[in-house]
Amino acid sequence: MEQFIGKIFNNEVVICSMLILKKIFSHNYWAILYFNFKMLPFNQAIKLPFDFYYKIRFENLSGSVVLNEQYLHRGIIKIGGRGSEMFERSTTIIDLKGKANFNGIVELGHGSLLRIENKGNVTLGNNVRTGAKSKIFCEEEIVLKGELDFSWECQIFDTNFHYVRNLNTNTIDAKTSPVSIGSHNFFGNRVTVMKGTITPDHFIVASNSLCNKDYTIYPIYSVFGGIPAKQIGSNKERVFENLEDVSKMDLFFNKDN
Repeated sequence: MEQFIGKIFNNEVVICSMLILKKIFSHNYWAILYFNFKMLPFNQAIKLPFDFYYKIRFENLSGSVVLNEQYLHRGIIKIGGRGSEMFERSTTIIDLKGKANFNGIVELGHGSLLRIENKGNVTLGNNVRTGAKSKIFCEEEIVLKGELDFSWECQIFDTNFHYVRNLNTNTIDAKTSPVSIGSHNFFGNRVTVMKGTITPDHFIVASNSLCNKDYTIYPIYSVFGGIPAKQIGSNKERVFENLEDVSKMDLFFNKDN
């Protein structure tokens, strides 16, 4: 009996040790030190607010980073870790030629792209999360307000990337237009947010949808889906696990929805 208990104890020790080592080696310590001390003043960098995971490529760091001092502490911004358990290992790319503003806790998923062009300005509010293999590409302005969640492989663009000519008027359509995403929004996997998208607070977008206009004319707690996205539901609210205890919600969920 003692030998059996000893084997169980030893196995648990081994498993715990492996989990601890896995967590330790998931961090990219070179990227953590390099980015914090290159992009931040020393009094902020010393707190190591940016935490990087796995393989990171700094394509360009000629831009600037602004942190809200109210939330400044170790590892408040996590880049490259979220969703790593669901996808094969890939490189997270940071291409920062413009300005990035961080106003709280932010998680950018594994294998993601954050690209801000010279005149671009990205603002990320408190508790903003993007899933693995997501892309943020900014040429003008993208604002993601507080408490919102993008699932994996989402795309957020404020640009069409190319100019398009209107043959009837011989004019060139605007290539860029600001994006503003309200608080308490949830976007399912593979949603594309295009230039000019504006959403209200408490807004849900179904998977594989495309957003490309101002949705604030619709009531809050709306659900949209499709290409382009149209209203498909109302009076629905995403339950955020970091705000509510969801451990017992399966006991009273509506099986018809």
